[in-house]
Amino acid sequence: MPTVSESRFREADLLARAVENVLRKLIRILVGRITLVKLQEMIRFIYVDETEKKLKVEKPGKNVPLTRLALNTGLDTRTLTRVREKLYGDDRPYRKQFLAELTPESAVVEAWASRVSMNGAGESVLKYGAEDAGFEILVRNTISTRGITIQSIIQRLLDTRSVELNREKRELKLVVDHFSPYLSDDQPNIINAAFSAMSNLLSTVEYNLEVGQDDRLFQRQAWTFRLSPEDREDFRKAMRQRLERYEAESFEAIEPWENEEYGNGQVTAGVGFYYFEEDAAA
Repeated sequence: MPTVSESRFREADLLARAVENVLRKLIRILVGRITLVKLQEMIRFIYVDETEKKLKVEKPGKNVPLTRLALNTGLDTRTLTRVREKLYGDDRPYRKQFLAELTPESAVVEAWASRVSMNGAGESVLKYGAEDAGFEILVRNTISTRGITIQSIIQRLLDTRSVELNREKRELKLVVDHFSPYLSDDQPNIINAAFSAMSNLLSTVEYNLEVGQDDRLFQRQAWTFRLSPEDREDFRKAMRQRLERYEAESFEAIEPWENEEYGNGQVTAGVGFYYFEEDAAA
């Protein structure tokens, strides 16, 4: 029979592996859309905010001591004071400036677009390729260029269709008024729908952790480990047809429960449908 310390180690190991698995897939989506620095900043704000909310629920009507927040977050009290000042002060963490700096190239585009807005369309074309060129000066004045090359910024702006390049004149023309990390018009909607689905599933997991077994919300998966690669396409089609049927049936089942008009205090509730597959580990 395992000792208490062995049991706790196994629980910690299971949690760490599960979190790593989710984070790796999440970060694959975020790479090129938000830097690690900004992601860390967001996580710090959110972790402190959610920790304080949870501790307030445990002891309603009482302020949460910084020492207790420090114990639960691992941050020292001075850092916590700075984070809380931003969270609850006038300088909100998700202000426009923060969003404009999610990636180095987004900061460059936002600064460039601001110049165009203030000084006119003439500012939309900048020379590049020399230390005193307009684009190089813009980049140096906007971001820390340590480890970031001008060429890598230019390539990223070309990839996201933020600029047009004239190699003969060595000029870049800004063709957007704000930066978008998405490489196609469909990607914002796809990512928004994906994160909405993930959020809904996590809400179910959170609820199920807090209630007894008889009160848990329905959460299931069905899968196989023994699908032949040559059957993959046919399997996808068969599962899609089944899920589309479930979706249509669910909308029909939900409709009688809906109020005719929107009102305060109404609950959002429903079910989700998705297909998944993973290649065998190498």
